[in-house]
Amino acid sequence: MPRIVYIQSDEGGQPYSPNGVAAARGFQFLGYDVRYFLPEELPELPLTPETPVVGGMGTTRAAIEQVAGHLPSLVGFPAALVPYLGRECWRTTPGEVREAGRYPVFLKPYQDAKFFTGKVFGSSAELTALMEPRPNRPAMTEDFPLLAQEPLAFLSEWRFFILRGSVLGASHYAGDALLFPAAGVVRLALGAFRGAPAGYSADFGVTDDGRTLLVEINDGYSLGSGGLVANLYAELLEARWNEMMP
Repeated sequence: MPRIVYIQSDEGGQPYSPNGVAAARGFQFLGYDVRYFLPEELPELPLTPETPVVGGMGTTRAAIEQVAGHLPSLVGFPAALVPYLGRECWRTTPGEVREAGRYPVFLKPYQDAKFFTGKVFGSSAELTALMEPRPNRPAMTEDFPLLAQEPLAFLSEWRFFILRGSVLGASHYAGDALLFPAAGVVRLALGAFRGAPAGYSADFGVTDDGRTLLVEINDGYSLGSGGLVANLYAELLEARWNEMMP
């Protein structure tokens, strides 16, 4: 009997995004029966630890909670990788940022990555605008956990896809596509990441002074395909799903 994977679809029954298309191809290659669903149908699906779910971050998180009863916790800068950041990095809150008045500063959610996309803030006014309530998202409180870091000028940024400690591929996503991170630095950093998830991504960039530094780590449970070969992408998603299940 074939294994089943559930992939989020749009109203027309098609994969929700190019990531869904890649996942469908990959899981079919792995021998899965691909079934599509709308987010509102998730609570009624017969999910089990053996049925991976692929979708947007919110949908996938809900599926994990539905089956495993908890969400994984992975910060963008694990302690073991701090030496590879090359810049100051600290945990803070909107209230503390406002009080310090230290701008510009890069801010992102400490754990709840879906709350907003990290970016550089140049003033308290920009932070206040972010904190306003929006559709399907509550207002951000003054004590909301944030990860802050000193802004750097990256000339090029690349995402590396990691499965059980091995690099499956790399995808350029910002800056000069001909400027590649130093492979030796990447290998050292990944080797230092003890207790890493079975599947995740590691973003590295090359700065304007020629250094290769870690940008951030992203959990593999709701990772974009980034042009990765479809079957390898599915293997990464499958491995991370299985690791999170009871």
